[in-house]
Amino acid sequence: MIGEALALFSAACFGLAGVTIARGTATAQGDNGAFLSVVLTAVAGGGLWLMIGTQTLAPLNDGAVWLGITYFVIAGVLSTVLGRLTMFRSVMLAGAISASLFRRLIPVFAAVFAWVLLGERVGGMAALGMAVVMGSVLMAMTERLPAIRSDDRAADAAALADRRKGRLLGAASSACFGGSYVARKLGMTQIPDAALGALVGALAGIMWYGLAAIGSPRYRRTVLGLLRHSGRWQVITAAAMAIGQTSQFFALAHTDVATVAIINSTEVFISIWLAAFVFRTEARPSRRVVLASLIAVAGVVIIALA
Repeated sequence: MIGEALALFSAACFGLAGVTIARGTATAQGDNGAFLSVVLTAVAGGGLWLMIGTQTLAPLNDGAVWLGITYFVIAGVLSTVLGRLTMFRSVMLAGAISASLFRRLIPVFAAVFAWVLLGERVGGMAALGMAVVMGSVLMAMTERLPAIRSDDRAADAAALADRRKGRLLGAASSACFGGSYVARKLGMTQIPDAALGALVGALAGIMWYGLAAIGSPRYRRTVLGLLRHSGRWQVITAAAMAIGQTSQFFALAHTDVATVAIINSTEVFISIWLAAFVFRTEARPSRRVVLASLIAVAGVVIIALA
């Protein structure tokens, strides 16, 4: 039950981040808060490790410790770097709602990877809940998005091309995040400390940015302009992403990969409701999407009771 609750809280954080990414796009400089989110994840993970961490890195000659760190590093590159960069770009191109719908492939990738690499199986009740949630997501994904119409055909064509590219990036982000779930779980089989895992993964992301900054002017501007390019929306986004990812680590410590991934898929509905009714950055959801969101809630309840 604890793992499921943490997974749902993580989904809420990611849902908020999806909306604030879109909200901050108009005034964004640099990477719209992606690097700041990695830094804040390191701060959150490090703080929790110092307060409640159960695992030290000694002895350093222990093969299990290094294997666990390796898995955490891989997870960090997949989620805090590749997953976030593609996610941020996807939202900027396609909008919070459209991009998040195509990022619902995360549970598919995560379940397949977990089955192949971890041999995870799920019980009948949990499988029913997962099927209900995935059905609701597919129900929302199959709704046709309204066409873009204006007096400028060239602008319309460019906007539609950006939307298609954003959807593809959303799918790529799903593959990265799905793989990161399994890498984190593998890391915690060697080092059973979620806070340390979050810290190591974020530090791997910071190192990636630092090394990339050596040869890339764009990454150099991102790193050097960390605070200068961070406005209100970028800070909110980064904080939500950091809290969401740290919560996800703790969720994985209490339950299996497939359950966390499926519950996290409810992020799409959280993004839709926040975008439409709280921040009012996008149109109100249709009846189909409203029904799908209610079905998703029912699925999460079934998983929690399994």
